[in-house]
Amino acid sequence: MLPHLIRTPAFARYLTAALLGILVCSTVSAQVASPPLFKVLLKNSSKPVIGTLISQDTENVTIQDIDTNTNVRFERSNVKEVITPFPFDDAVESIGLAEMLSWKIGQVAAQRKLPGRIAKVSSQVVYLTLGTNSGIREGTILSVFRNEGEIKDPVSGDVIAVERPKIAQVQVIEAQEKYCKAKLVGNLEPELRVGDEVEPDLDLRVAVCPIRDQNGESVDETLVMAEDITTRLVNRKVAVVDRGSLGQVLGELLVQNTPLFDPKTAQKLGDLTGATHVLAGKVVPSGRTRGIAYVRLIDVQTGRIIVATSTSISLTRTITQAAGDHAAGRPRLAMTDRNAKALGSSRVLPSFLTTRSRYQKGESGGIRIQGYNEFTYREQGVIFTKDIGCGSSDFTFEVVVQFGHEDMVANIGIGYGVADRSYNGLKDSVYLRLHSPHMRIEPGKVKLNRFKLGEEEIGELPTTGPHLVRITRVDNTVTFQVDSGNDGPSDDDFETTIADFKDFAPFLHSKNSPLFFAGAGEYVTATLSK
Repeated sequence: MLPHLIRTPAFARYLTAALLGILVCSTVSAQVASPPLFKVLLKNSSKPVIGTLISQDTENVTIQDIDTNTNVRFERSNVKEVITPFPFDDAVESIGLAEMLSWKIGQVAAQRKLPGRIAKVSSQVVYLTLGTNSGIREGTILSVFRNEGEIKDPVSGDVIAVERPKIAQVQVIEAQEKYCKAKLVGNLEPELRVGDEVEPDLDLRVAVCPIRDQNGESVDETLVMAEDITTRLVNRKVAVVDRGSLGQVLGELLVQNTPLFDPKTAQKLGDLTGATHVLAGKVVPSGRTRGIAYVRLIDVQTGRIIVATSTSISLTRTITQAAGDHAAGRPRLAMTDRNAKALGSSRVLPSFLTTRSRYQKGESGGIRIQGYNEFTYREQGVIFTKDIGCGSSDFTFEVVVQFGHEDMVANIGIGYGVADRSYNGLKDSVYLRLHSPHMRIEPGKVKLNRFKLGEEEIGELPTTGPHLVRITRVDNTVTFQVDSGNDGPSDDDFETTIADFKDFAPFLHSKNSPLFFAGAGEYVTATLSK
């Protein structure tokens, strides 16, 4: 869904409603998610302010500027337009990955200290309104406080303090996502009540790892990025693992050829450094001088990904130079197919492909097909192989696709990929239907679709890509694979195999089974081998 665009006359009304919405959310749950982001464009400045709403009155509005980590106050009359809620990934592109990540991690750190309450008291345990999404784990110790009332100045009537004594400590014995069970610890046995406040003391400590390519090599641009993230975290009072001790541990893990994106590795790194969270990433080329940096914040104890985002970066070394570096023993970037050329590098398609559709060059060096933004299949353009007998011969077909913010669905498979006007699908085809993570309906879902015979979900895309889709046929067995992130083997990859393809798709034969890609997204590379 596109962000709402609010013009100056409605600005006051909208901010009032937004602020009330934030306050309502705060009263519903003690666990407050990150507040909605605002992008404010001013009449006297070309630089937008991206941040969160702090306060407002009839004449002024104050926004906490994420870039500078300061509060910015401006007059309503100086506001040109406002976009809210402003998507986190768009904010990353606008003001930088380091700024937005440090802010988001600061939000995670603050949420680990938010108080909860006792929701139920039984004879053996108490139920608390804090769970694993607040950092609570089995064995966590929490302090229990009781609000005894306000203390007021007898003359002015002003509240000068709140009597809130600590009455007990409890230890968690079972933790669920939104609640936990706990028992009293210590010698005291007070009578606990529903509504008593409980406070965890869960410090967050981040290990900021170098962002590397898929071969484990450092990239100059991402080394600077990691330093910038570290500095901004420190400025936001977030504890960071010392670089020296982190370097020793990383050296051990890299010797073992362990991928830093692996949650199990993150857990091991946390055990060795005392980190509660690990920030790790990798960079994947998306053109001769461009790359996409993927970064994840991983909870050490659970292996759960807390934050995931990506951004496009410039690379000082081209892919060709990187290959030369590798030959000379220097660090390099990696691609799935070194001989693959970006589809947008030439106005002419590779010799094994053909199309009746128009296409144009994309931002990442690939191409976009006409009708790429159509939700229905009716106007969808298709690019397919000249060999129309792929349904009965062995092959490996690979396509790399990257989604943009406006993209919806990409389709890659076997058949002509032509829309059937009476059916919301592609006629006489077997294909993967890939939903962009930005879609409102089933975001990121990937389904195997068989013409008029249904579909089945096989996985989910956590990011916009690039993603490698590989279709392989050996004898009568066909396998569809998705390398999420186009980063080689990793935990977020998935596949499905059809053991008897002729039985599965009897409508395909040697005269109607080219390989194709169609629909939304930028198609960066396509290769076919037999």
